[in-house]
Amino acid sequence: MPSLRSGFSPRRSFVLQHSPWLIVGGAIILGVAIAVLAARNTQREKRHMSQNLVDRADALIWAVEAGTRTWMGFQGGSRQLQALVEETAKQPGIAYLAVVDGKGRILAHNDPTRIGALIHEGEDVARLGASEQSAWRINESAAEKIFEVYKIFAPAQEYQHGMHGMGHSSWGDCPDCGVGGMGRQGSAMPFARTNGNTLVFVGLDIKPFEEALAEDFRNTMVIAMLVAFLGLGGFVSLFWAQNYRLSRRQLQDTRAFASEVVTSLPVGLLTSDTDGKIKLANAAASAMLGIERGNLLGMPLRGLGSLEWEPIIAALAGDEAVLEREVELAASRGRKAPVSLSASRIVNEEGLFLGHLFILRDLGEVRRLQEQVRRNERLTALGNLAAGVAHEIRNPLSSIKGFATYLASKIKGEGPDKDAAKMMIQEVDRLNRVVSELLEFARPGEMKLKVEDINQVIERTLRLASSDASAKGIATRFSRNDSLTQIPIDSERLTQALLNLFLNAVQAMDPGGVLEVSTSIESASGRVSVRIADTGKGMAPEVLSDIFNPYFTSKPSGTGLGLAIVHRIVEGHGGEIKVESQPGKGTVFTILLPLARMA
Repeated sequence: MPSLRSGFSPRRSFVLQHSPWLIVGGAIILGVAIAVLAARNTQREKRHMSQNLVDRADALIWAVEAGTRTWMGFQGGSRQLQALVEETAKQPGIAYLAVVDGKGRILAHNDPTRIGALIHEGEDVARLGASEQSAWRINESAAEKIFEVYKIFAPAQEYQHGMHGMGHSSWGDCPDCGVGGMGRQGSAMPFARTNGNTLVFVGLDIKPFEEALAEDFRNTMVIAMLVAFLGLGGFVSLFWAQNYRLSRRQLQDTRAFASEVVTSLPVGLLTSDTDGKIKLANAAASAMLGIERGNLLGMPLRGLGSLEWEPIIAALAGDEAVLEREVELAASRGRKAPVSLSASRIVNEEGLFLGHLFILRDLGEVRRLQEQVRRNERLTALGNLAAGVAHEIRNPLSSIKGFATYLASKIKGEGPDKDAAKMMIQEVDRLNRVVSELLEFARPGEMKLKVEDINQVIERTLRLASSDASAKGIATRFSRNDSLTQIPIDSERLTQALLNLFLNAVQAMDPGGVLEVSTSIESASGRVSVRIADTGKGMAPEVLSDIFNPYFTSKPSGTGLGLAIVHRIVEGHGGEIKVESQPGKGTVFTILLPLARMA
């Protein structure tokens, strides 16, 4: 059986085609954002760490300056400054602490052996542009990188002003100062005045700083990776959620589409599970079986519709095809309906058996159309034959009736000869009537349709049949529907058909019977329905199948053409005639006529 597949929506197709690039693009954007944030965080940490080191160096410089200012007003010498520098530099993390002159020569150093040497070989300290505000740089000239902070050594200027107050113009003018700043009394000035500003340098070990930055960078990368993972996971989750919603909507649309297709199929469809219970049934199958769809679900296949399902299932299990197999299905009210059965096994992609699929096609309409075609073929052949035969019979009949009438007029009085002549005339009239009906059936002529009130046509026809009905003690009732609009009909030919049906009903009933006629609009097809019901003897099922065939009659004196002509007239109006009858319960003829003229 062909499978149903719903087409992808444009939005669904776009997502499926571009989903890898969407994820890659989202990951790149997220990675760039995290990298920028990590870089900014690293720069911020560097600034904070640098500021912390500068603040520490400032504190050390401030301590040296404060100590220097303390002993400036007292007798002391460079040994006190050297001692102060050495003691201050004993704190952990200090690579060196030095006071230098404007040319970079060391005046005081935590390493006494460095006094008198240049702070940095080959560097012009005067070009540093030092000020009273601290500046820093990374010194990579040593074996290890050093965080170096430098500034003008402020106490030197204050000491210079103090010396002017003592009558000296400058440090170099001190008569008691010797080389290295030592006076002759052993207590020289703190340090000699040199050309340019006196600077202080603090070198801090940068290793803890770099280790802290590395640790912070590692922490930042771990956090960044976590954020990236969570962000990417969230993005993928959103994409999957959107994909799930689209897939769910697609599945719902597919189910709705498949359900609508299955429900609207003109053939019956049944599916069963592995236990042989019905899982799905459409409206056509429900109508064929005469069971509500809700009641069908869950019912076992065994015995359903009086069909032998086991041989069909066994044939499917043996890989035998079941296609268009004709069977008799027991429908509602015990009616047998011919159906064409096709079946197949339902197997998933993994080869797992899920159940069976059955398709039932009603052959009743096909059989009816086939029978109608055969009937039309017979009627056509019969009409052609009847047209020729009737023409040849009528001329001799006219001569026979003339001779019979002549003989009857010559015979005086009553007697067997007179009765024979009269009988001959009656039989000739009966044969002429049969031939006329045969010609009318063979060449019914074209219908002259005009818009008229069908209720008035029925009332007029009932008045024509009223004398026969009254003579037999039959009551007639007509329920007219005033809401019916006028419809296109040939009133004369329709009157002929209705009168034939009315007289047949009167003849089929015993005295005291009732002939009921009603009009309505059939809800299923929207056609006008004329219902003619009697309380007569009814007809057996084997009779019903032949009543519209020419020359079939159950009456001793009938010609068998009355109902055939009725059928031909109704068909000429583009309508349909149905009959229902049961022995002992009467008969119902229903004529269905279109509301509009047939194209």
